[in-house]
Amino acid sequence: MLKRMQLFPLNFYKKAKFNGSMGKMNFRLGKEEKESEDGEKETVLLGTVWEGPYNYDNTPEEKKETKEFAFAEEGICEALDWFNEKGKEYNGNIG
Repeated sequence: MLKRMQLFPLNFYKKAKFNGSMGKMNFRLGKEEKESEDGEKETVLLGTVWEGPYNYDNTPEEKKETKEFAFAEEGICEALDWFNEKGKEYNGNIG
């Protein structure tokens, strides 16, 4: 199970993506720019999970699951909860 201190502060995600793993599950959290419905640019955190053993770049897109979160401390906490939930699915509720 991941804890909040294992994910970096919000400022880290302004410049880099974070990759990690939890048992069979790999995960990534990073900043993404997207266009909102009204045409404005919006910054979000994009969380991605996939089963190893391959890294993000070598895993086919159809084997990855992604979810958007607010680019804020609350978004990091929501991503953490989602990673832990998905980790239980990938790892059979261990931990």
